[in-house]
Amino acid sequence: MGPGIVSGAADNDPAGVITYIQIGATTGFSLLWLMLLSTPILYYLEDMSARLGIVGKHGIGRVLCRRYGTAVAFVIVIPTLVSNVITIGADLSGTAVAVQLLTGVRWVWWVIPIAALLGVLLVGASYKVVSRVLLILTPLFLLYIAAGFIVHPRWVDVLRATFVPHIQFSPTYLAAALALLGATLTPYMFFWQTTEEVEGHERVADLADERVDVAAGMLYANLVFYFIILVAAVVIPRGAAGIGTVLEATKTLRPVAGPLATVLFAIGFLVSGIMAIPVMVACSAYTLAELLGWAEGLSKKVWQARGFYVLLSGALVVGVLIALAGISPVALMFWSSVVNGLLLAPLFLVLLMLCNDPQVVRGHRNGPLANVVGGGAVLLTLGLGVLTVLQLLSAH
Repeated sequence: MGPGIVSGAADNDPAGVITYIQIGATTGFSLLWLMLLSTPILYYLEDMSARLGIVGKHGIGRVLCRRYGTAVAFVIVIPTLVSNVITIGADLSGTAVAVQLLTGVRWVWWVIPIAALLGVLLVGASYKVVSRVLLILTPLFLLYIAAGFIVHPRWVDVLRATFVPHIQFSPTYLAAALALLGATLTPYMFFWQTTEEVEGHERVADLADERVDVAAGMLYANLVFYFIILVAAVVIPRGAAGIGTVLEATKTLRPVAGPLATVLFAIGFLVSGIMAIPVMVACSAYTLAELLGWAEGLSKKVWQARGFYVLLSGALVVGVLIALAGISPVALMFWSSVVNGLLLAPLFLVLLMLCNDPQVVRGHRNGPLANVVGGGAVLLTLGLGVLTVLQLLSAH
């Protein structure tokens, strides 16, 4: 268990969990088939990210600067950083709502304390401590999978929806599909995976072991999202317009866990936020520091990488401002996933280019299957993004 497992678990952040619940509530089982597509896509793209870090010894931002120049790197990376910060704000609000469910104190009062505590962890602890804390939390996501069996779905319907795609060209369906991919193939994961390999000082000789770790982490991530959608599709009445608040989401789980539903959901939601927010904040700081040519790394002391820690703190502060901007936490979390989905095609294209470039990965270029899956991912996410935007514009 290592970087791949942590990346996979951090993929299921509060924004992702709410997105999956919304998808199950509005489209039922009809998007479960996307797991069959997203799992190999996630594996091959994460493997490319890991290889970049192990072979190139630098994060994606610095590799782009060295290969294509700072201007090109900024054009490619800045939209992802903006998306990261929006998602940090969404996840801070979601994590704060989880604390409200446990304490009864309104969520807005928890945003700043949560951000401050996570900031202290990132600034005050070493990279090894942070990574071990995240690793210890990952098994708690098994609760989501267990819930899928407890609700007793009609497995014939589940399997049919998984293996026989039922595609609709409605704004609701397309936006849900794009949000699912945006929440599952989250852009920050690829930057984080590369960074973790660099911070962990992994060697080229470890590539085979890292592939196993990545495969396990990505399968884990996709099983979790699959079962969250499944549970929501079972317990939320057919034809529902989705959920408006996180409290509504906990009420839907009462058939599963009875009176303890609120507590169980809140704990799972809280853990997902604690897992994901530090990853997104650190990822944003790493990437921007790389673009600026500054020293970076959680393994460095504050005085060794002042600029990096200023960026890290800045990402948290902006996230707090977004969380407190008065936007519905559920709406913020769902639409942040849609924005992430729109950014996937250009990011995947960049990863393909870098991992086929002998000046970057030397003799460890993509194989034919990786290129086929990566190219298909570019076309799928680009096509779905264009269709979703067109449908949403025509609907308004």
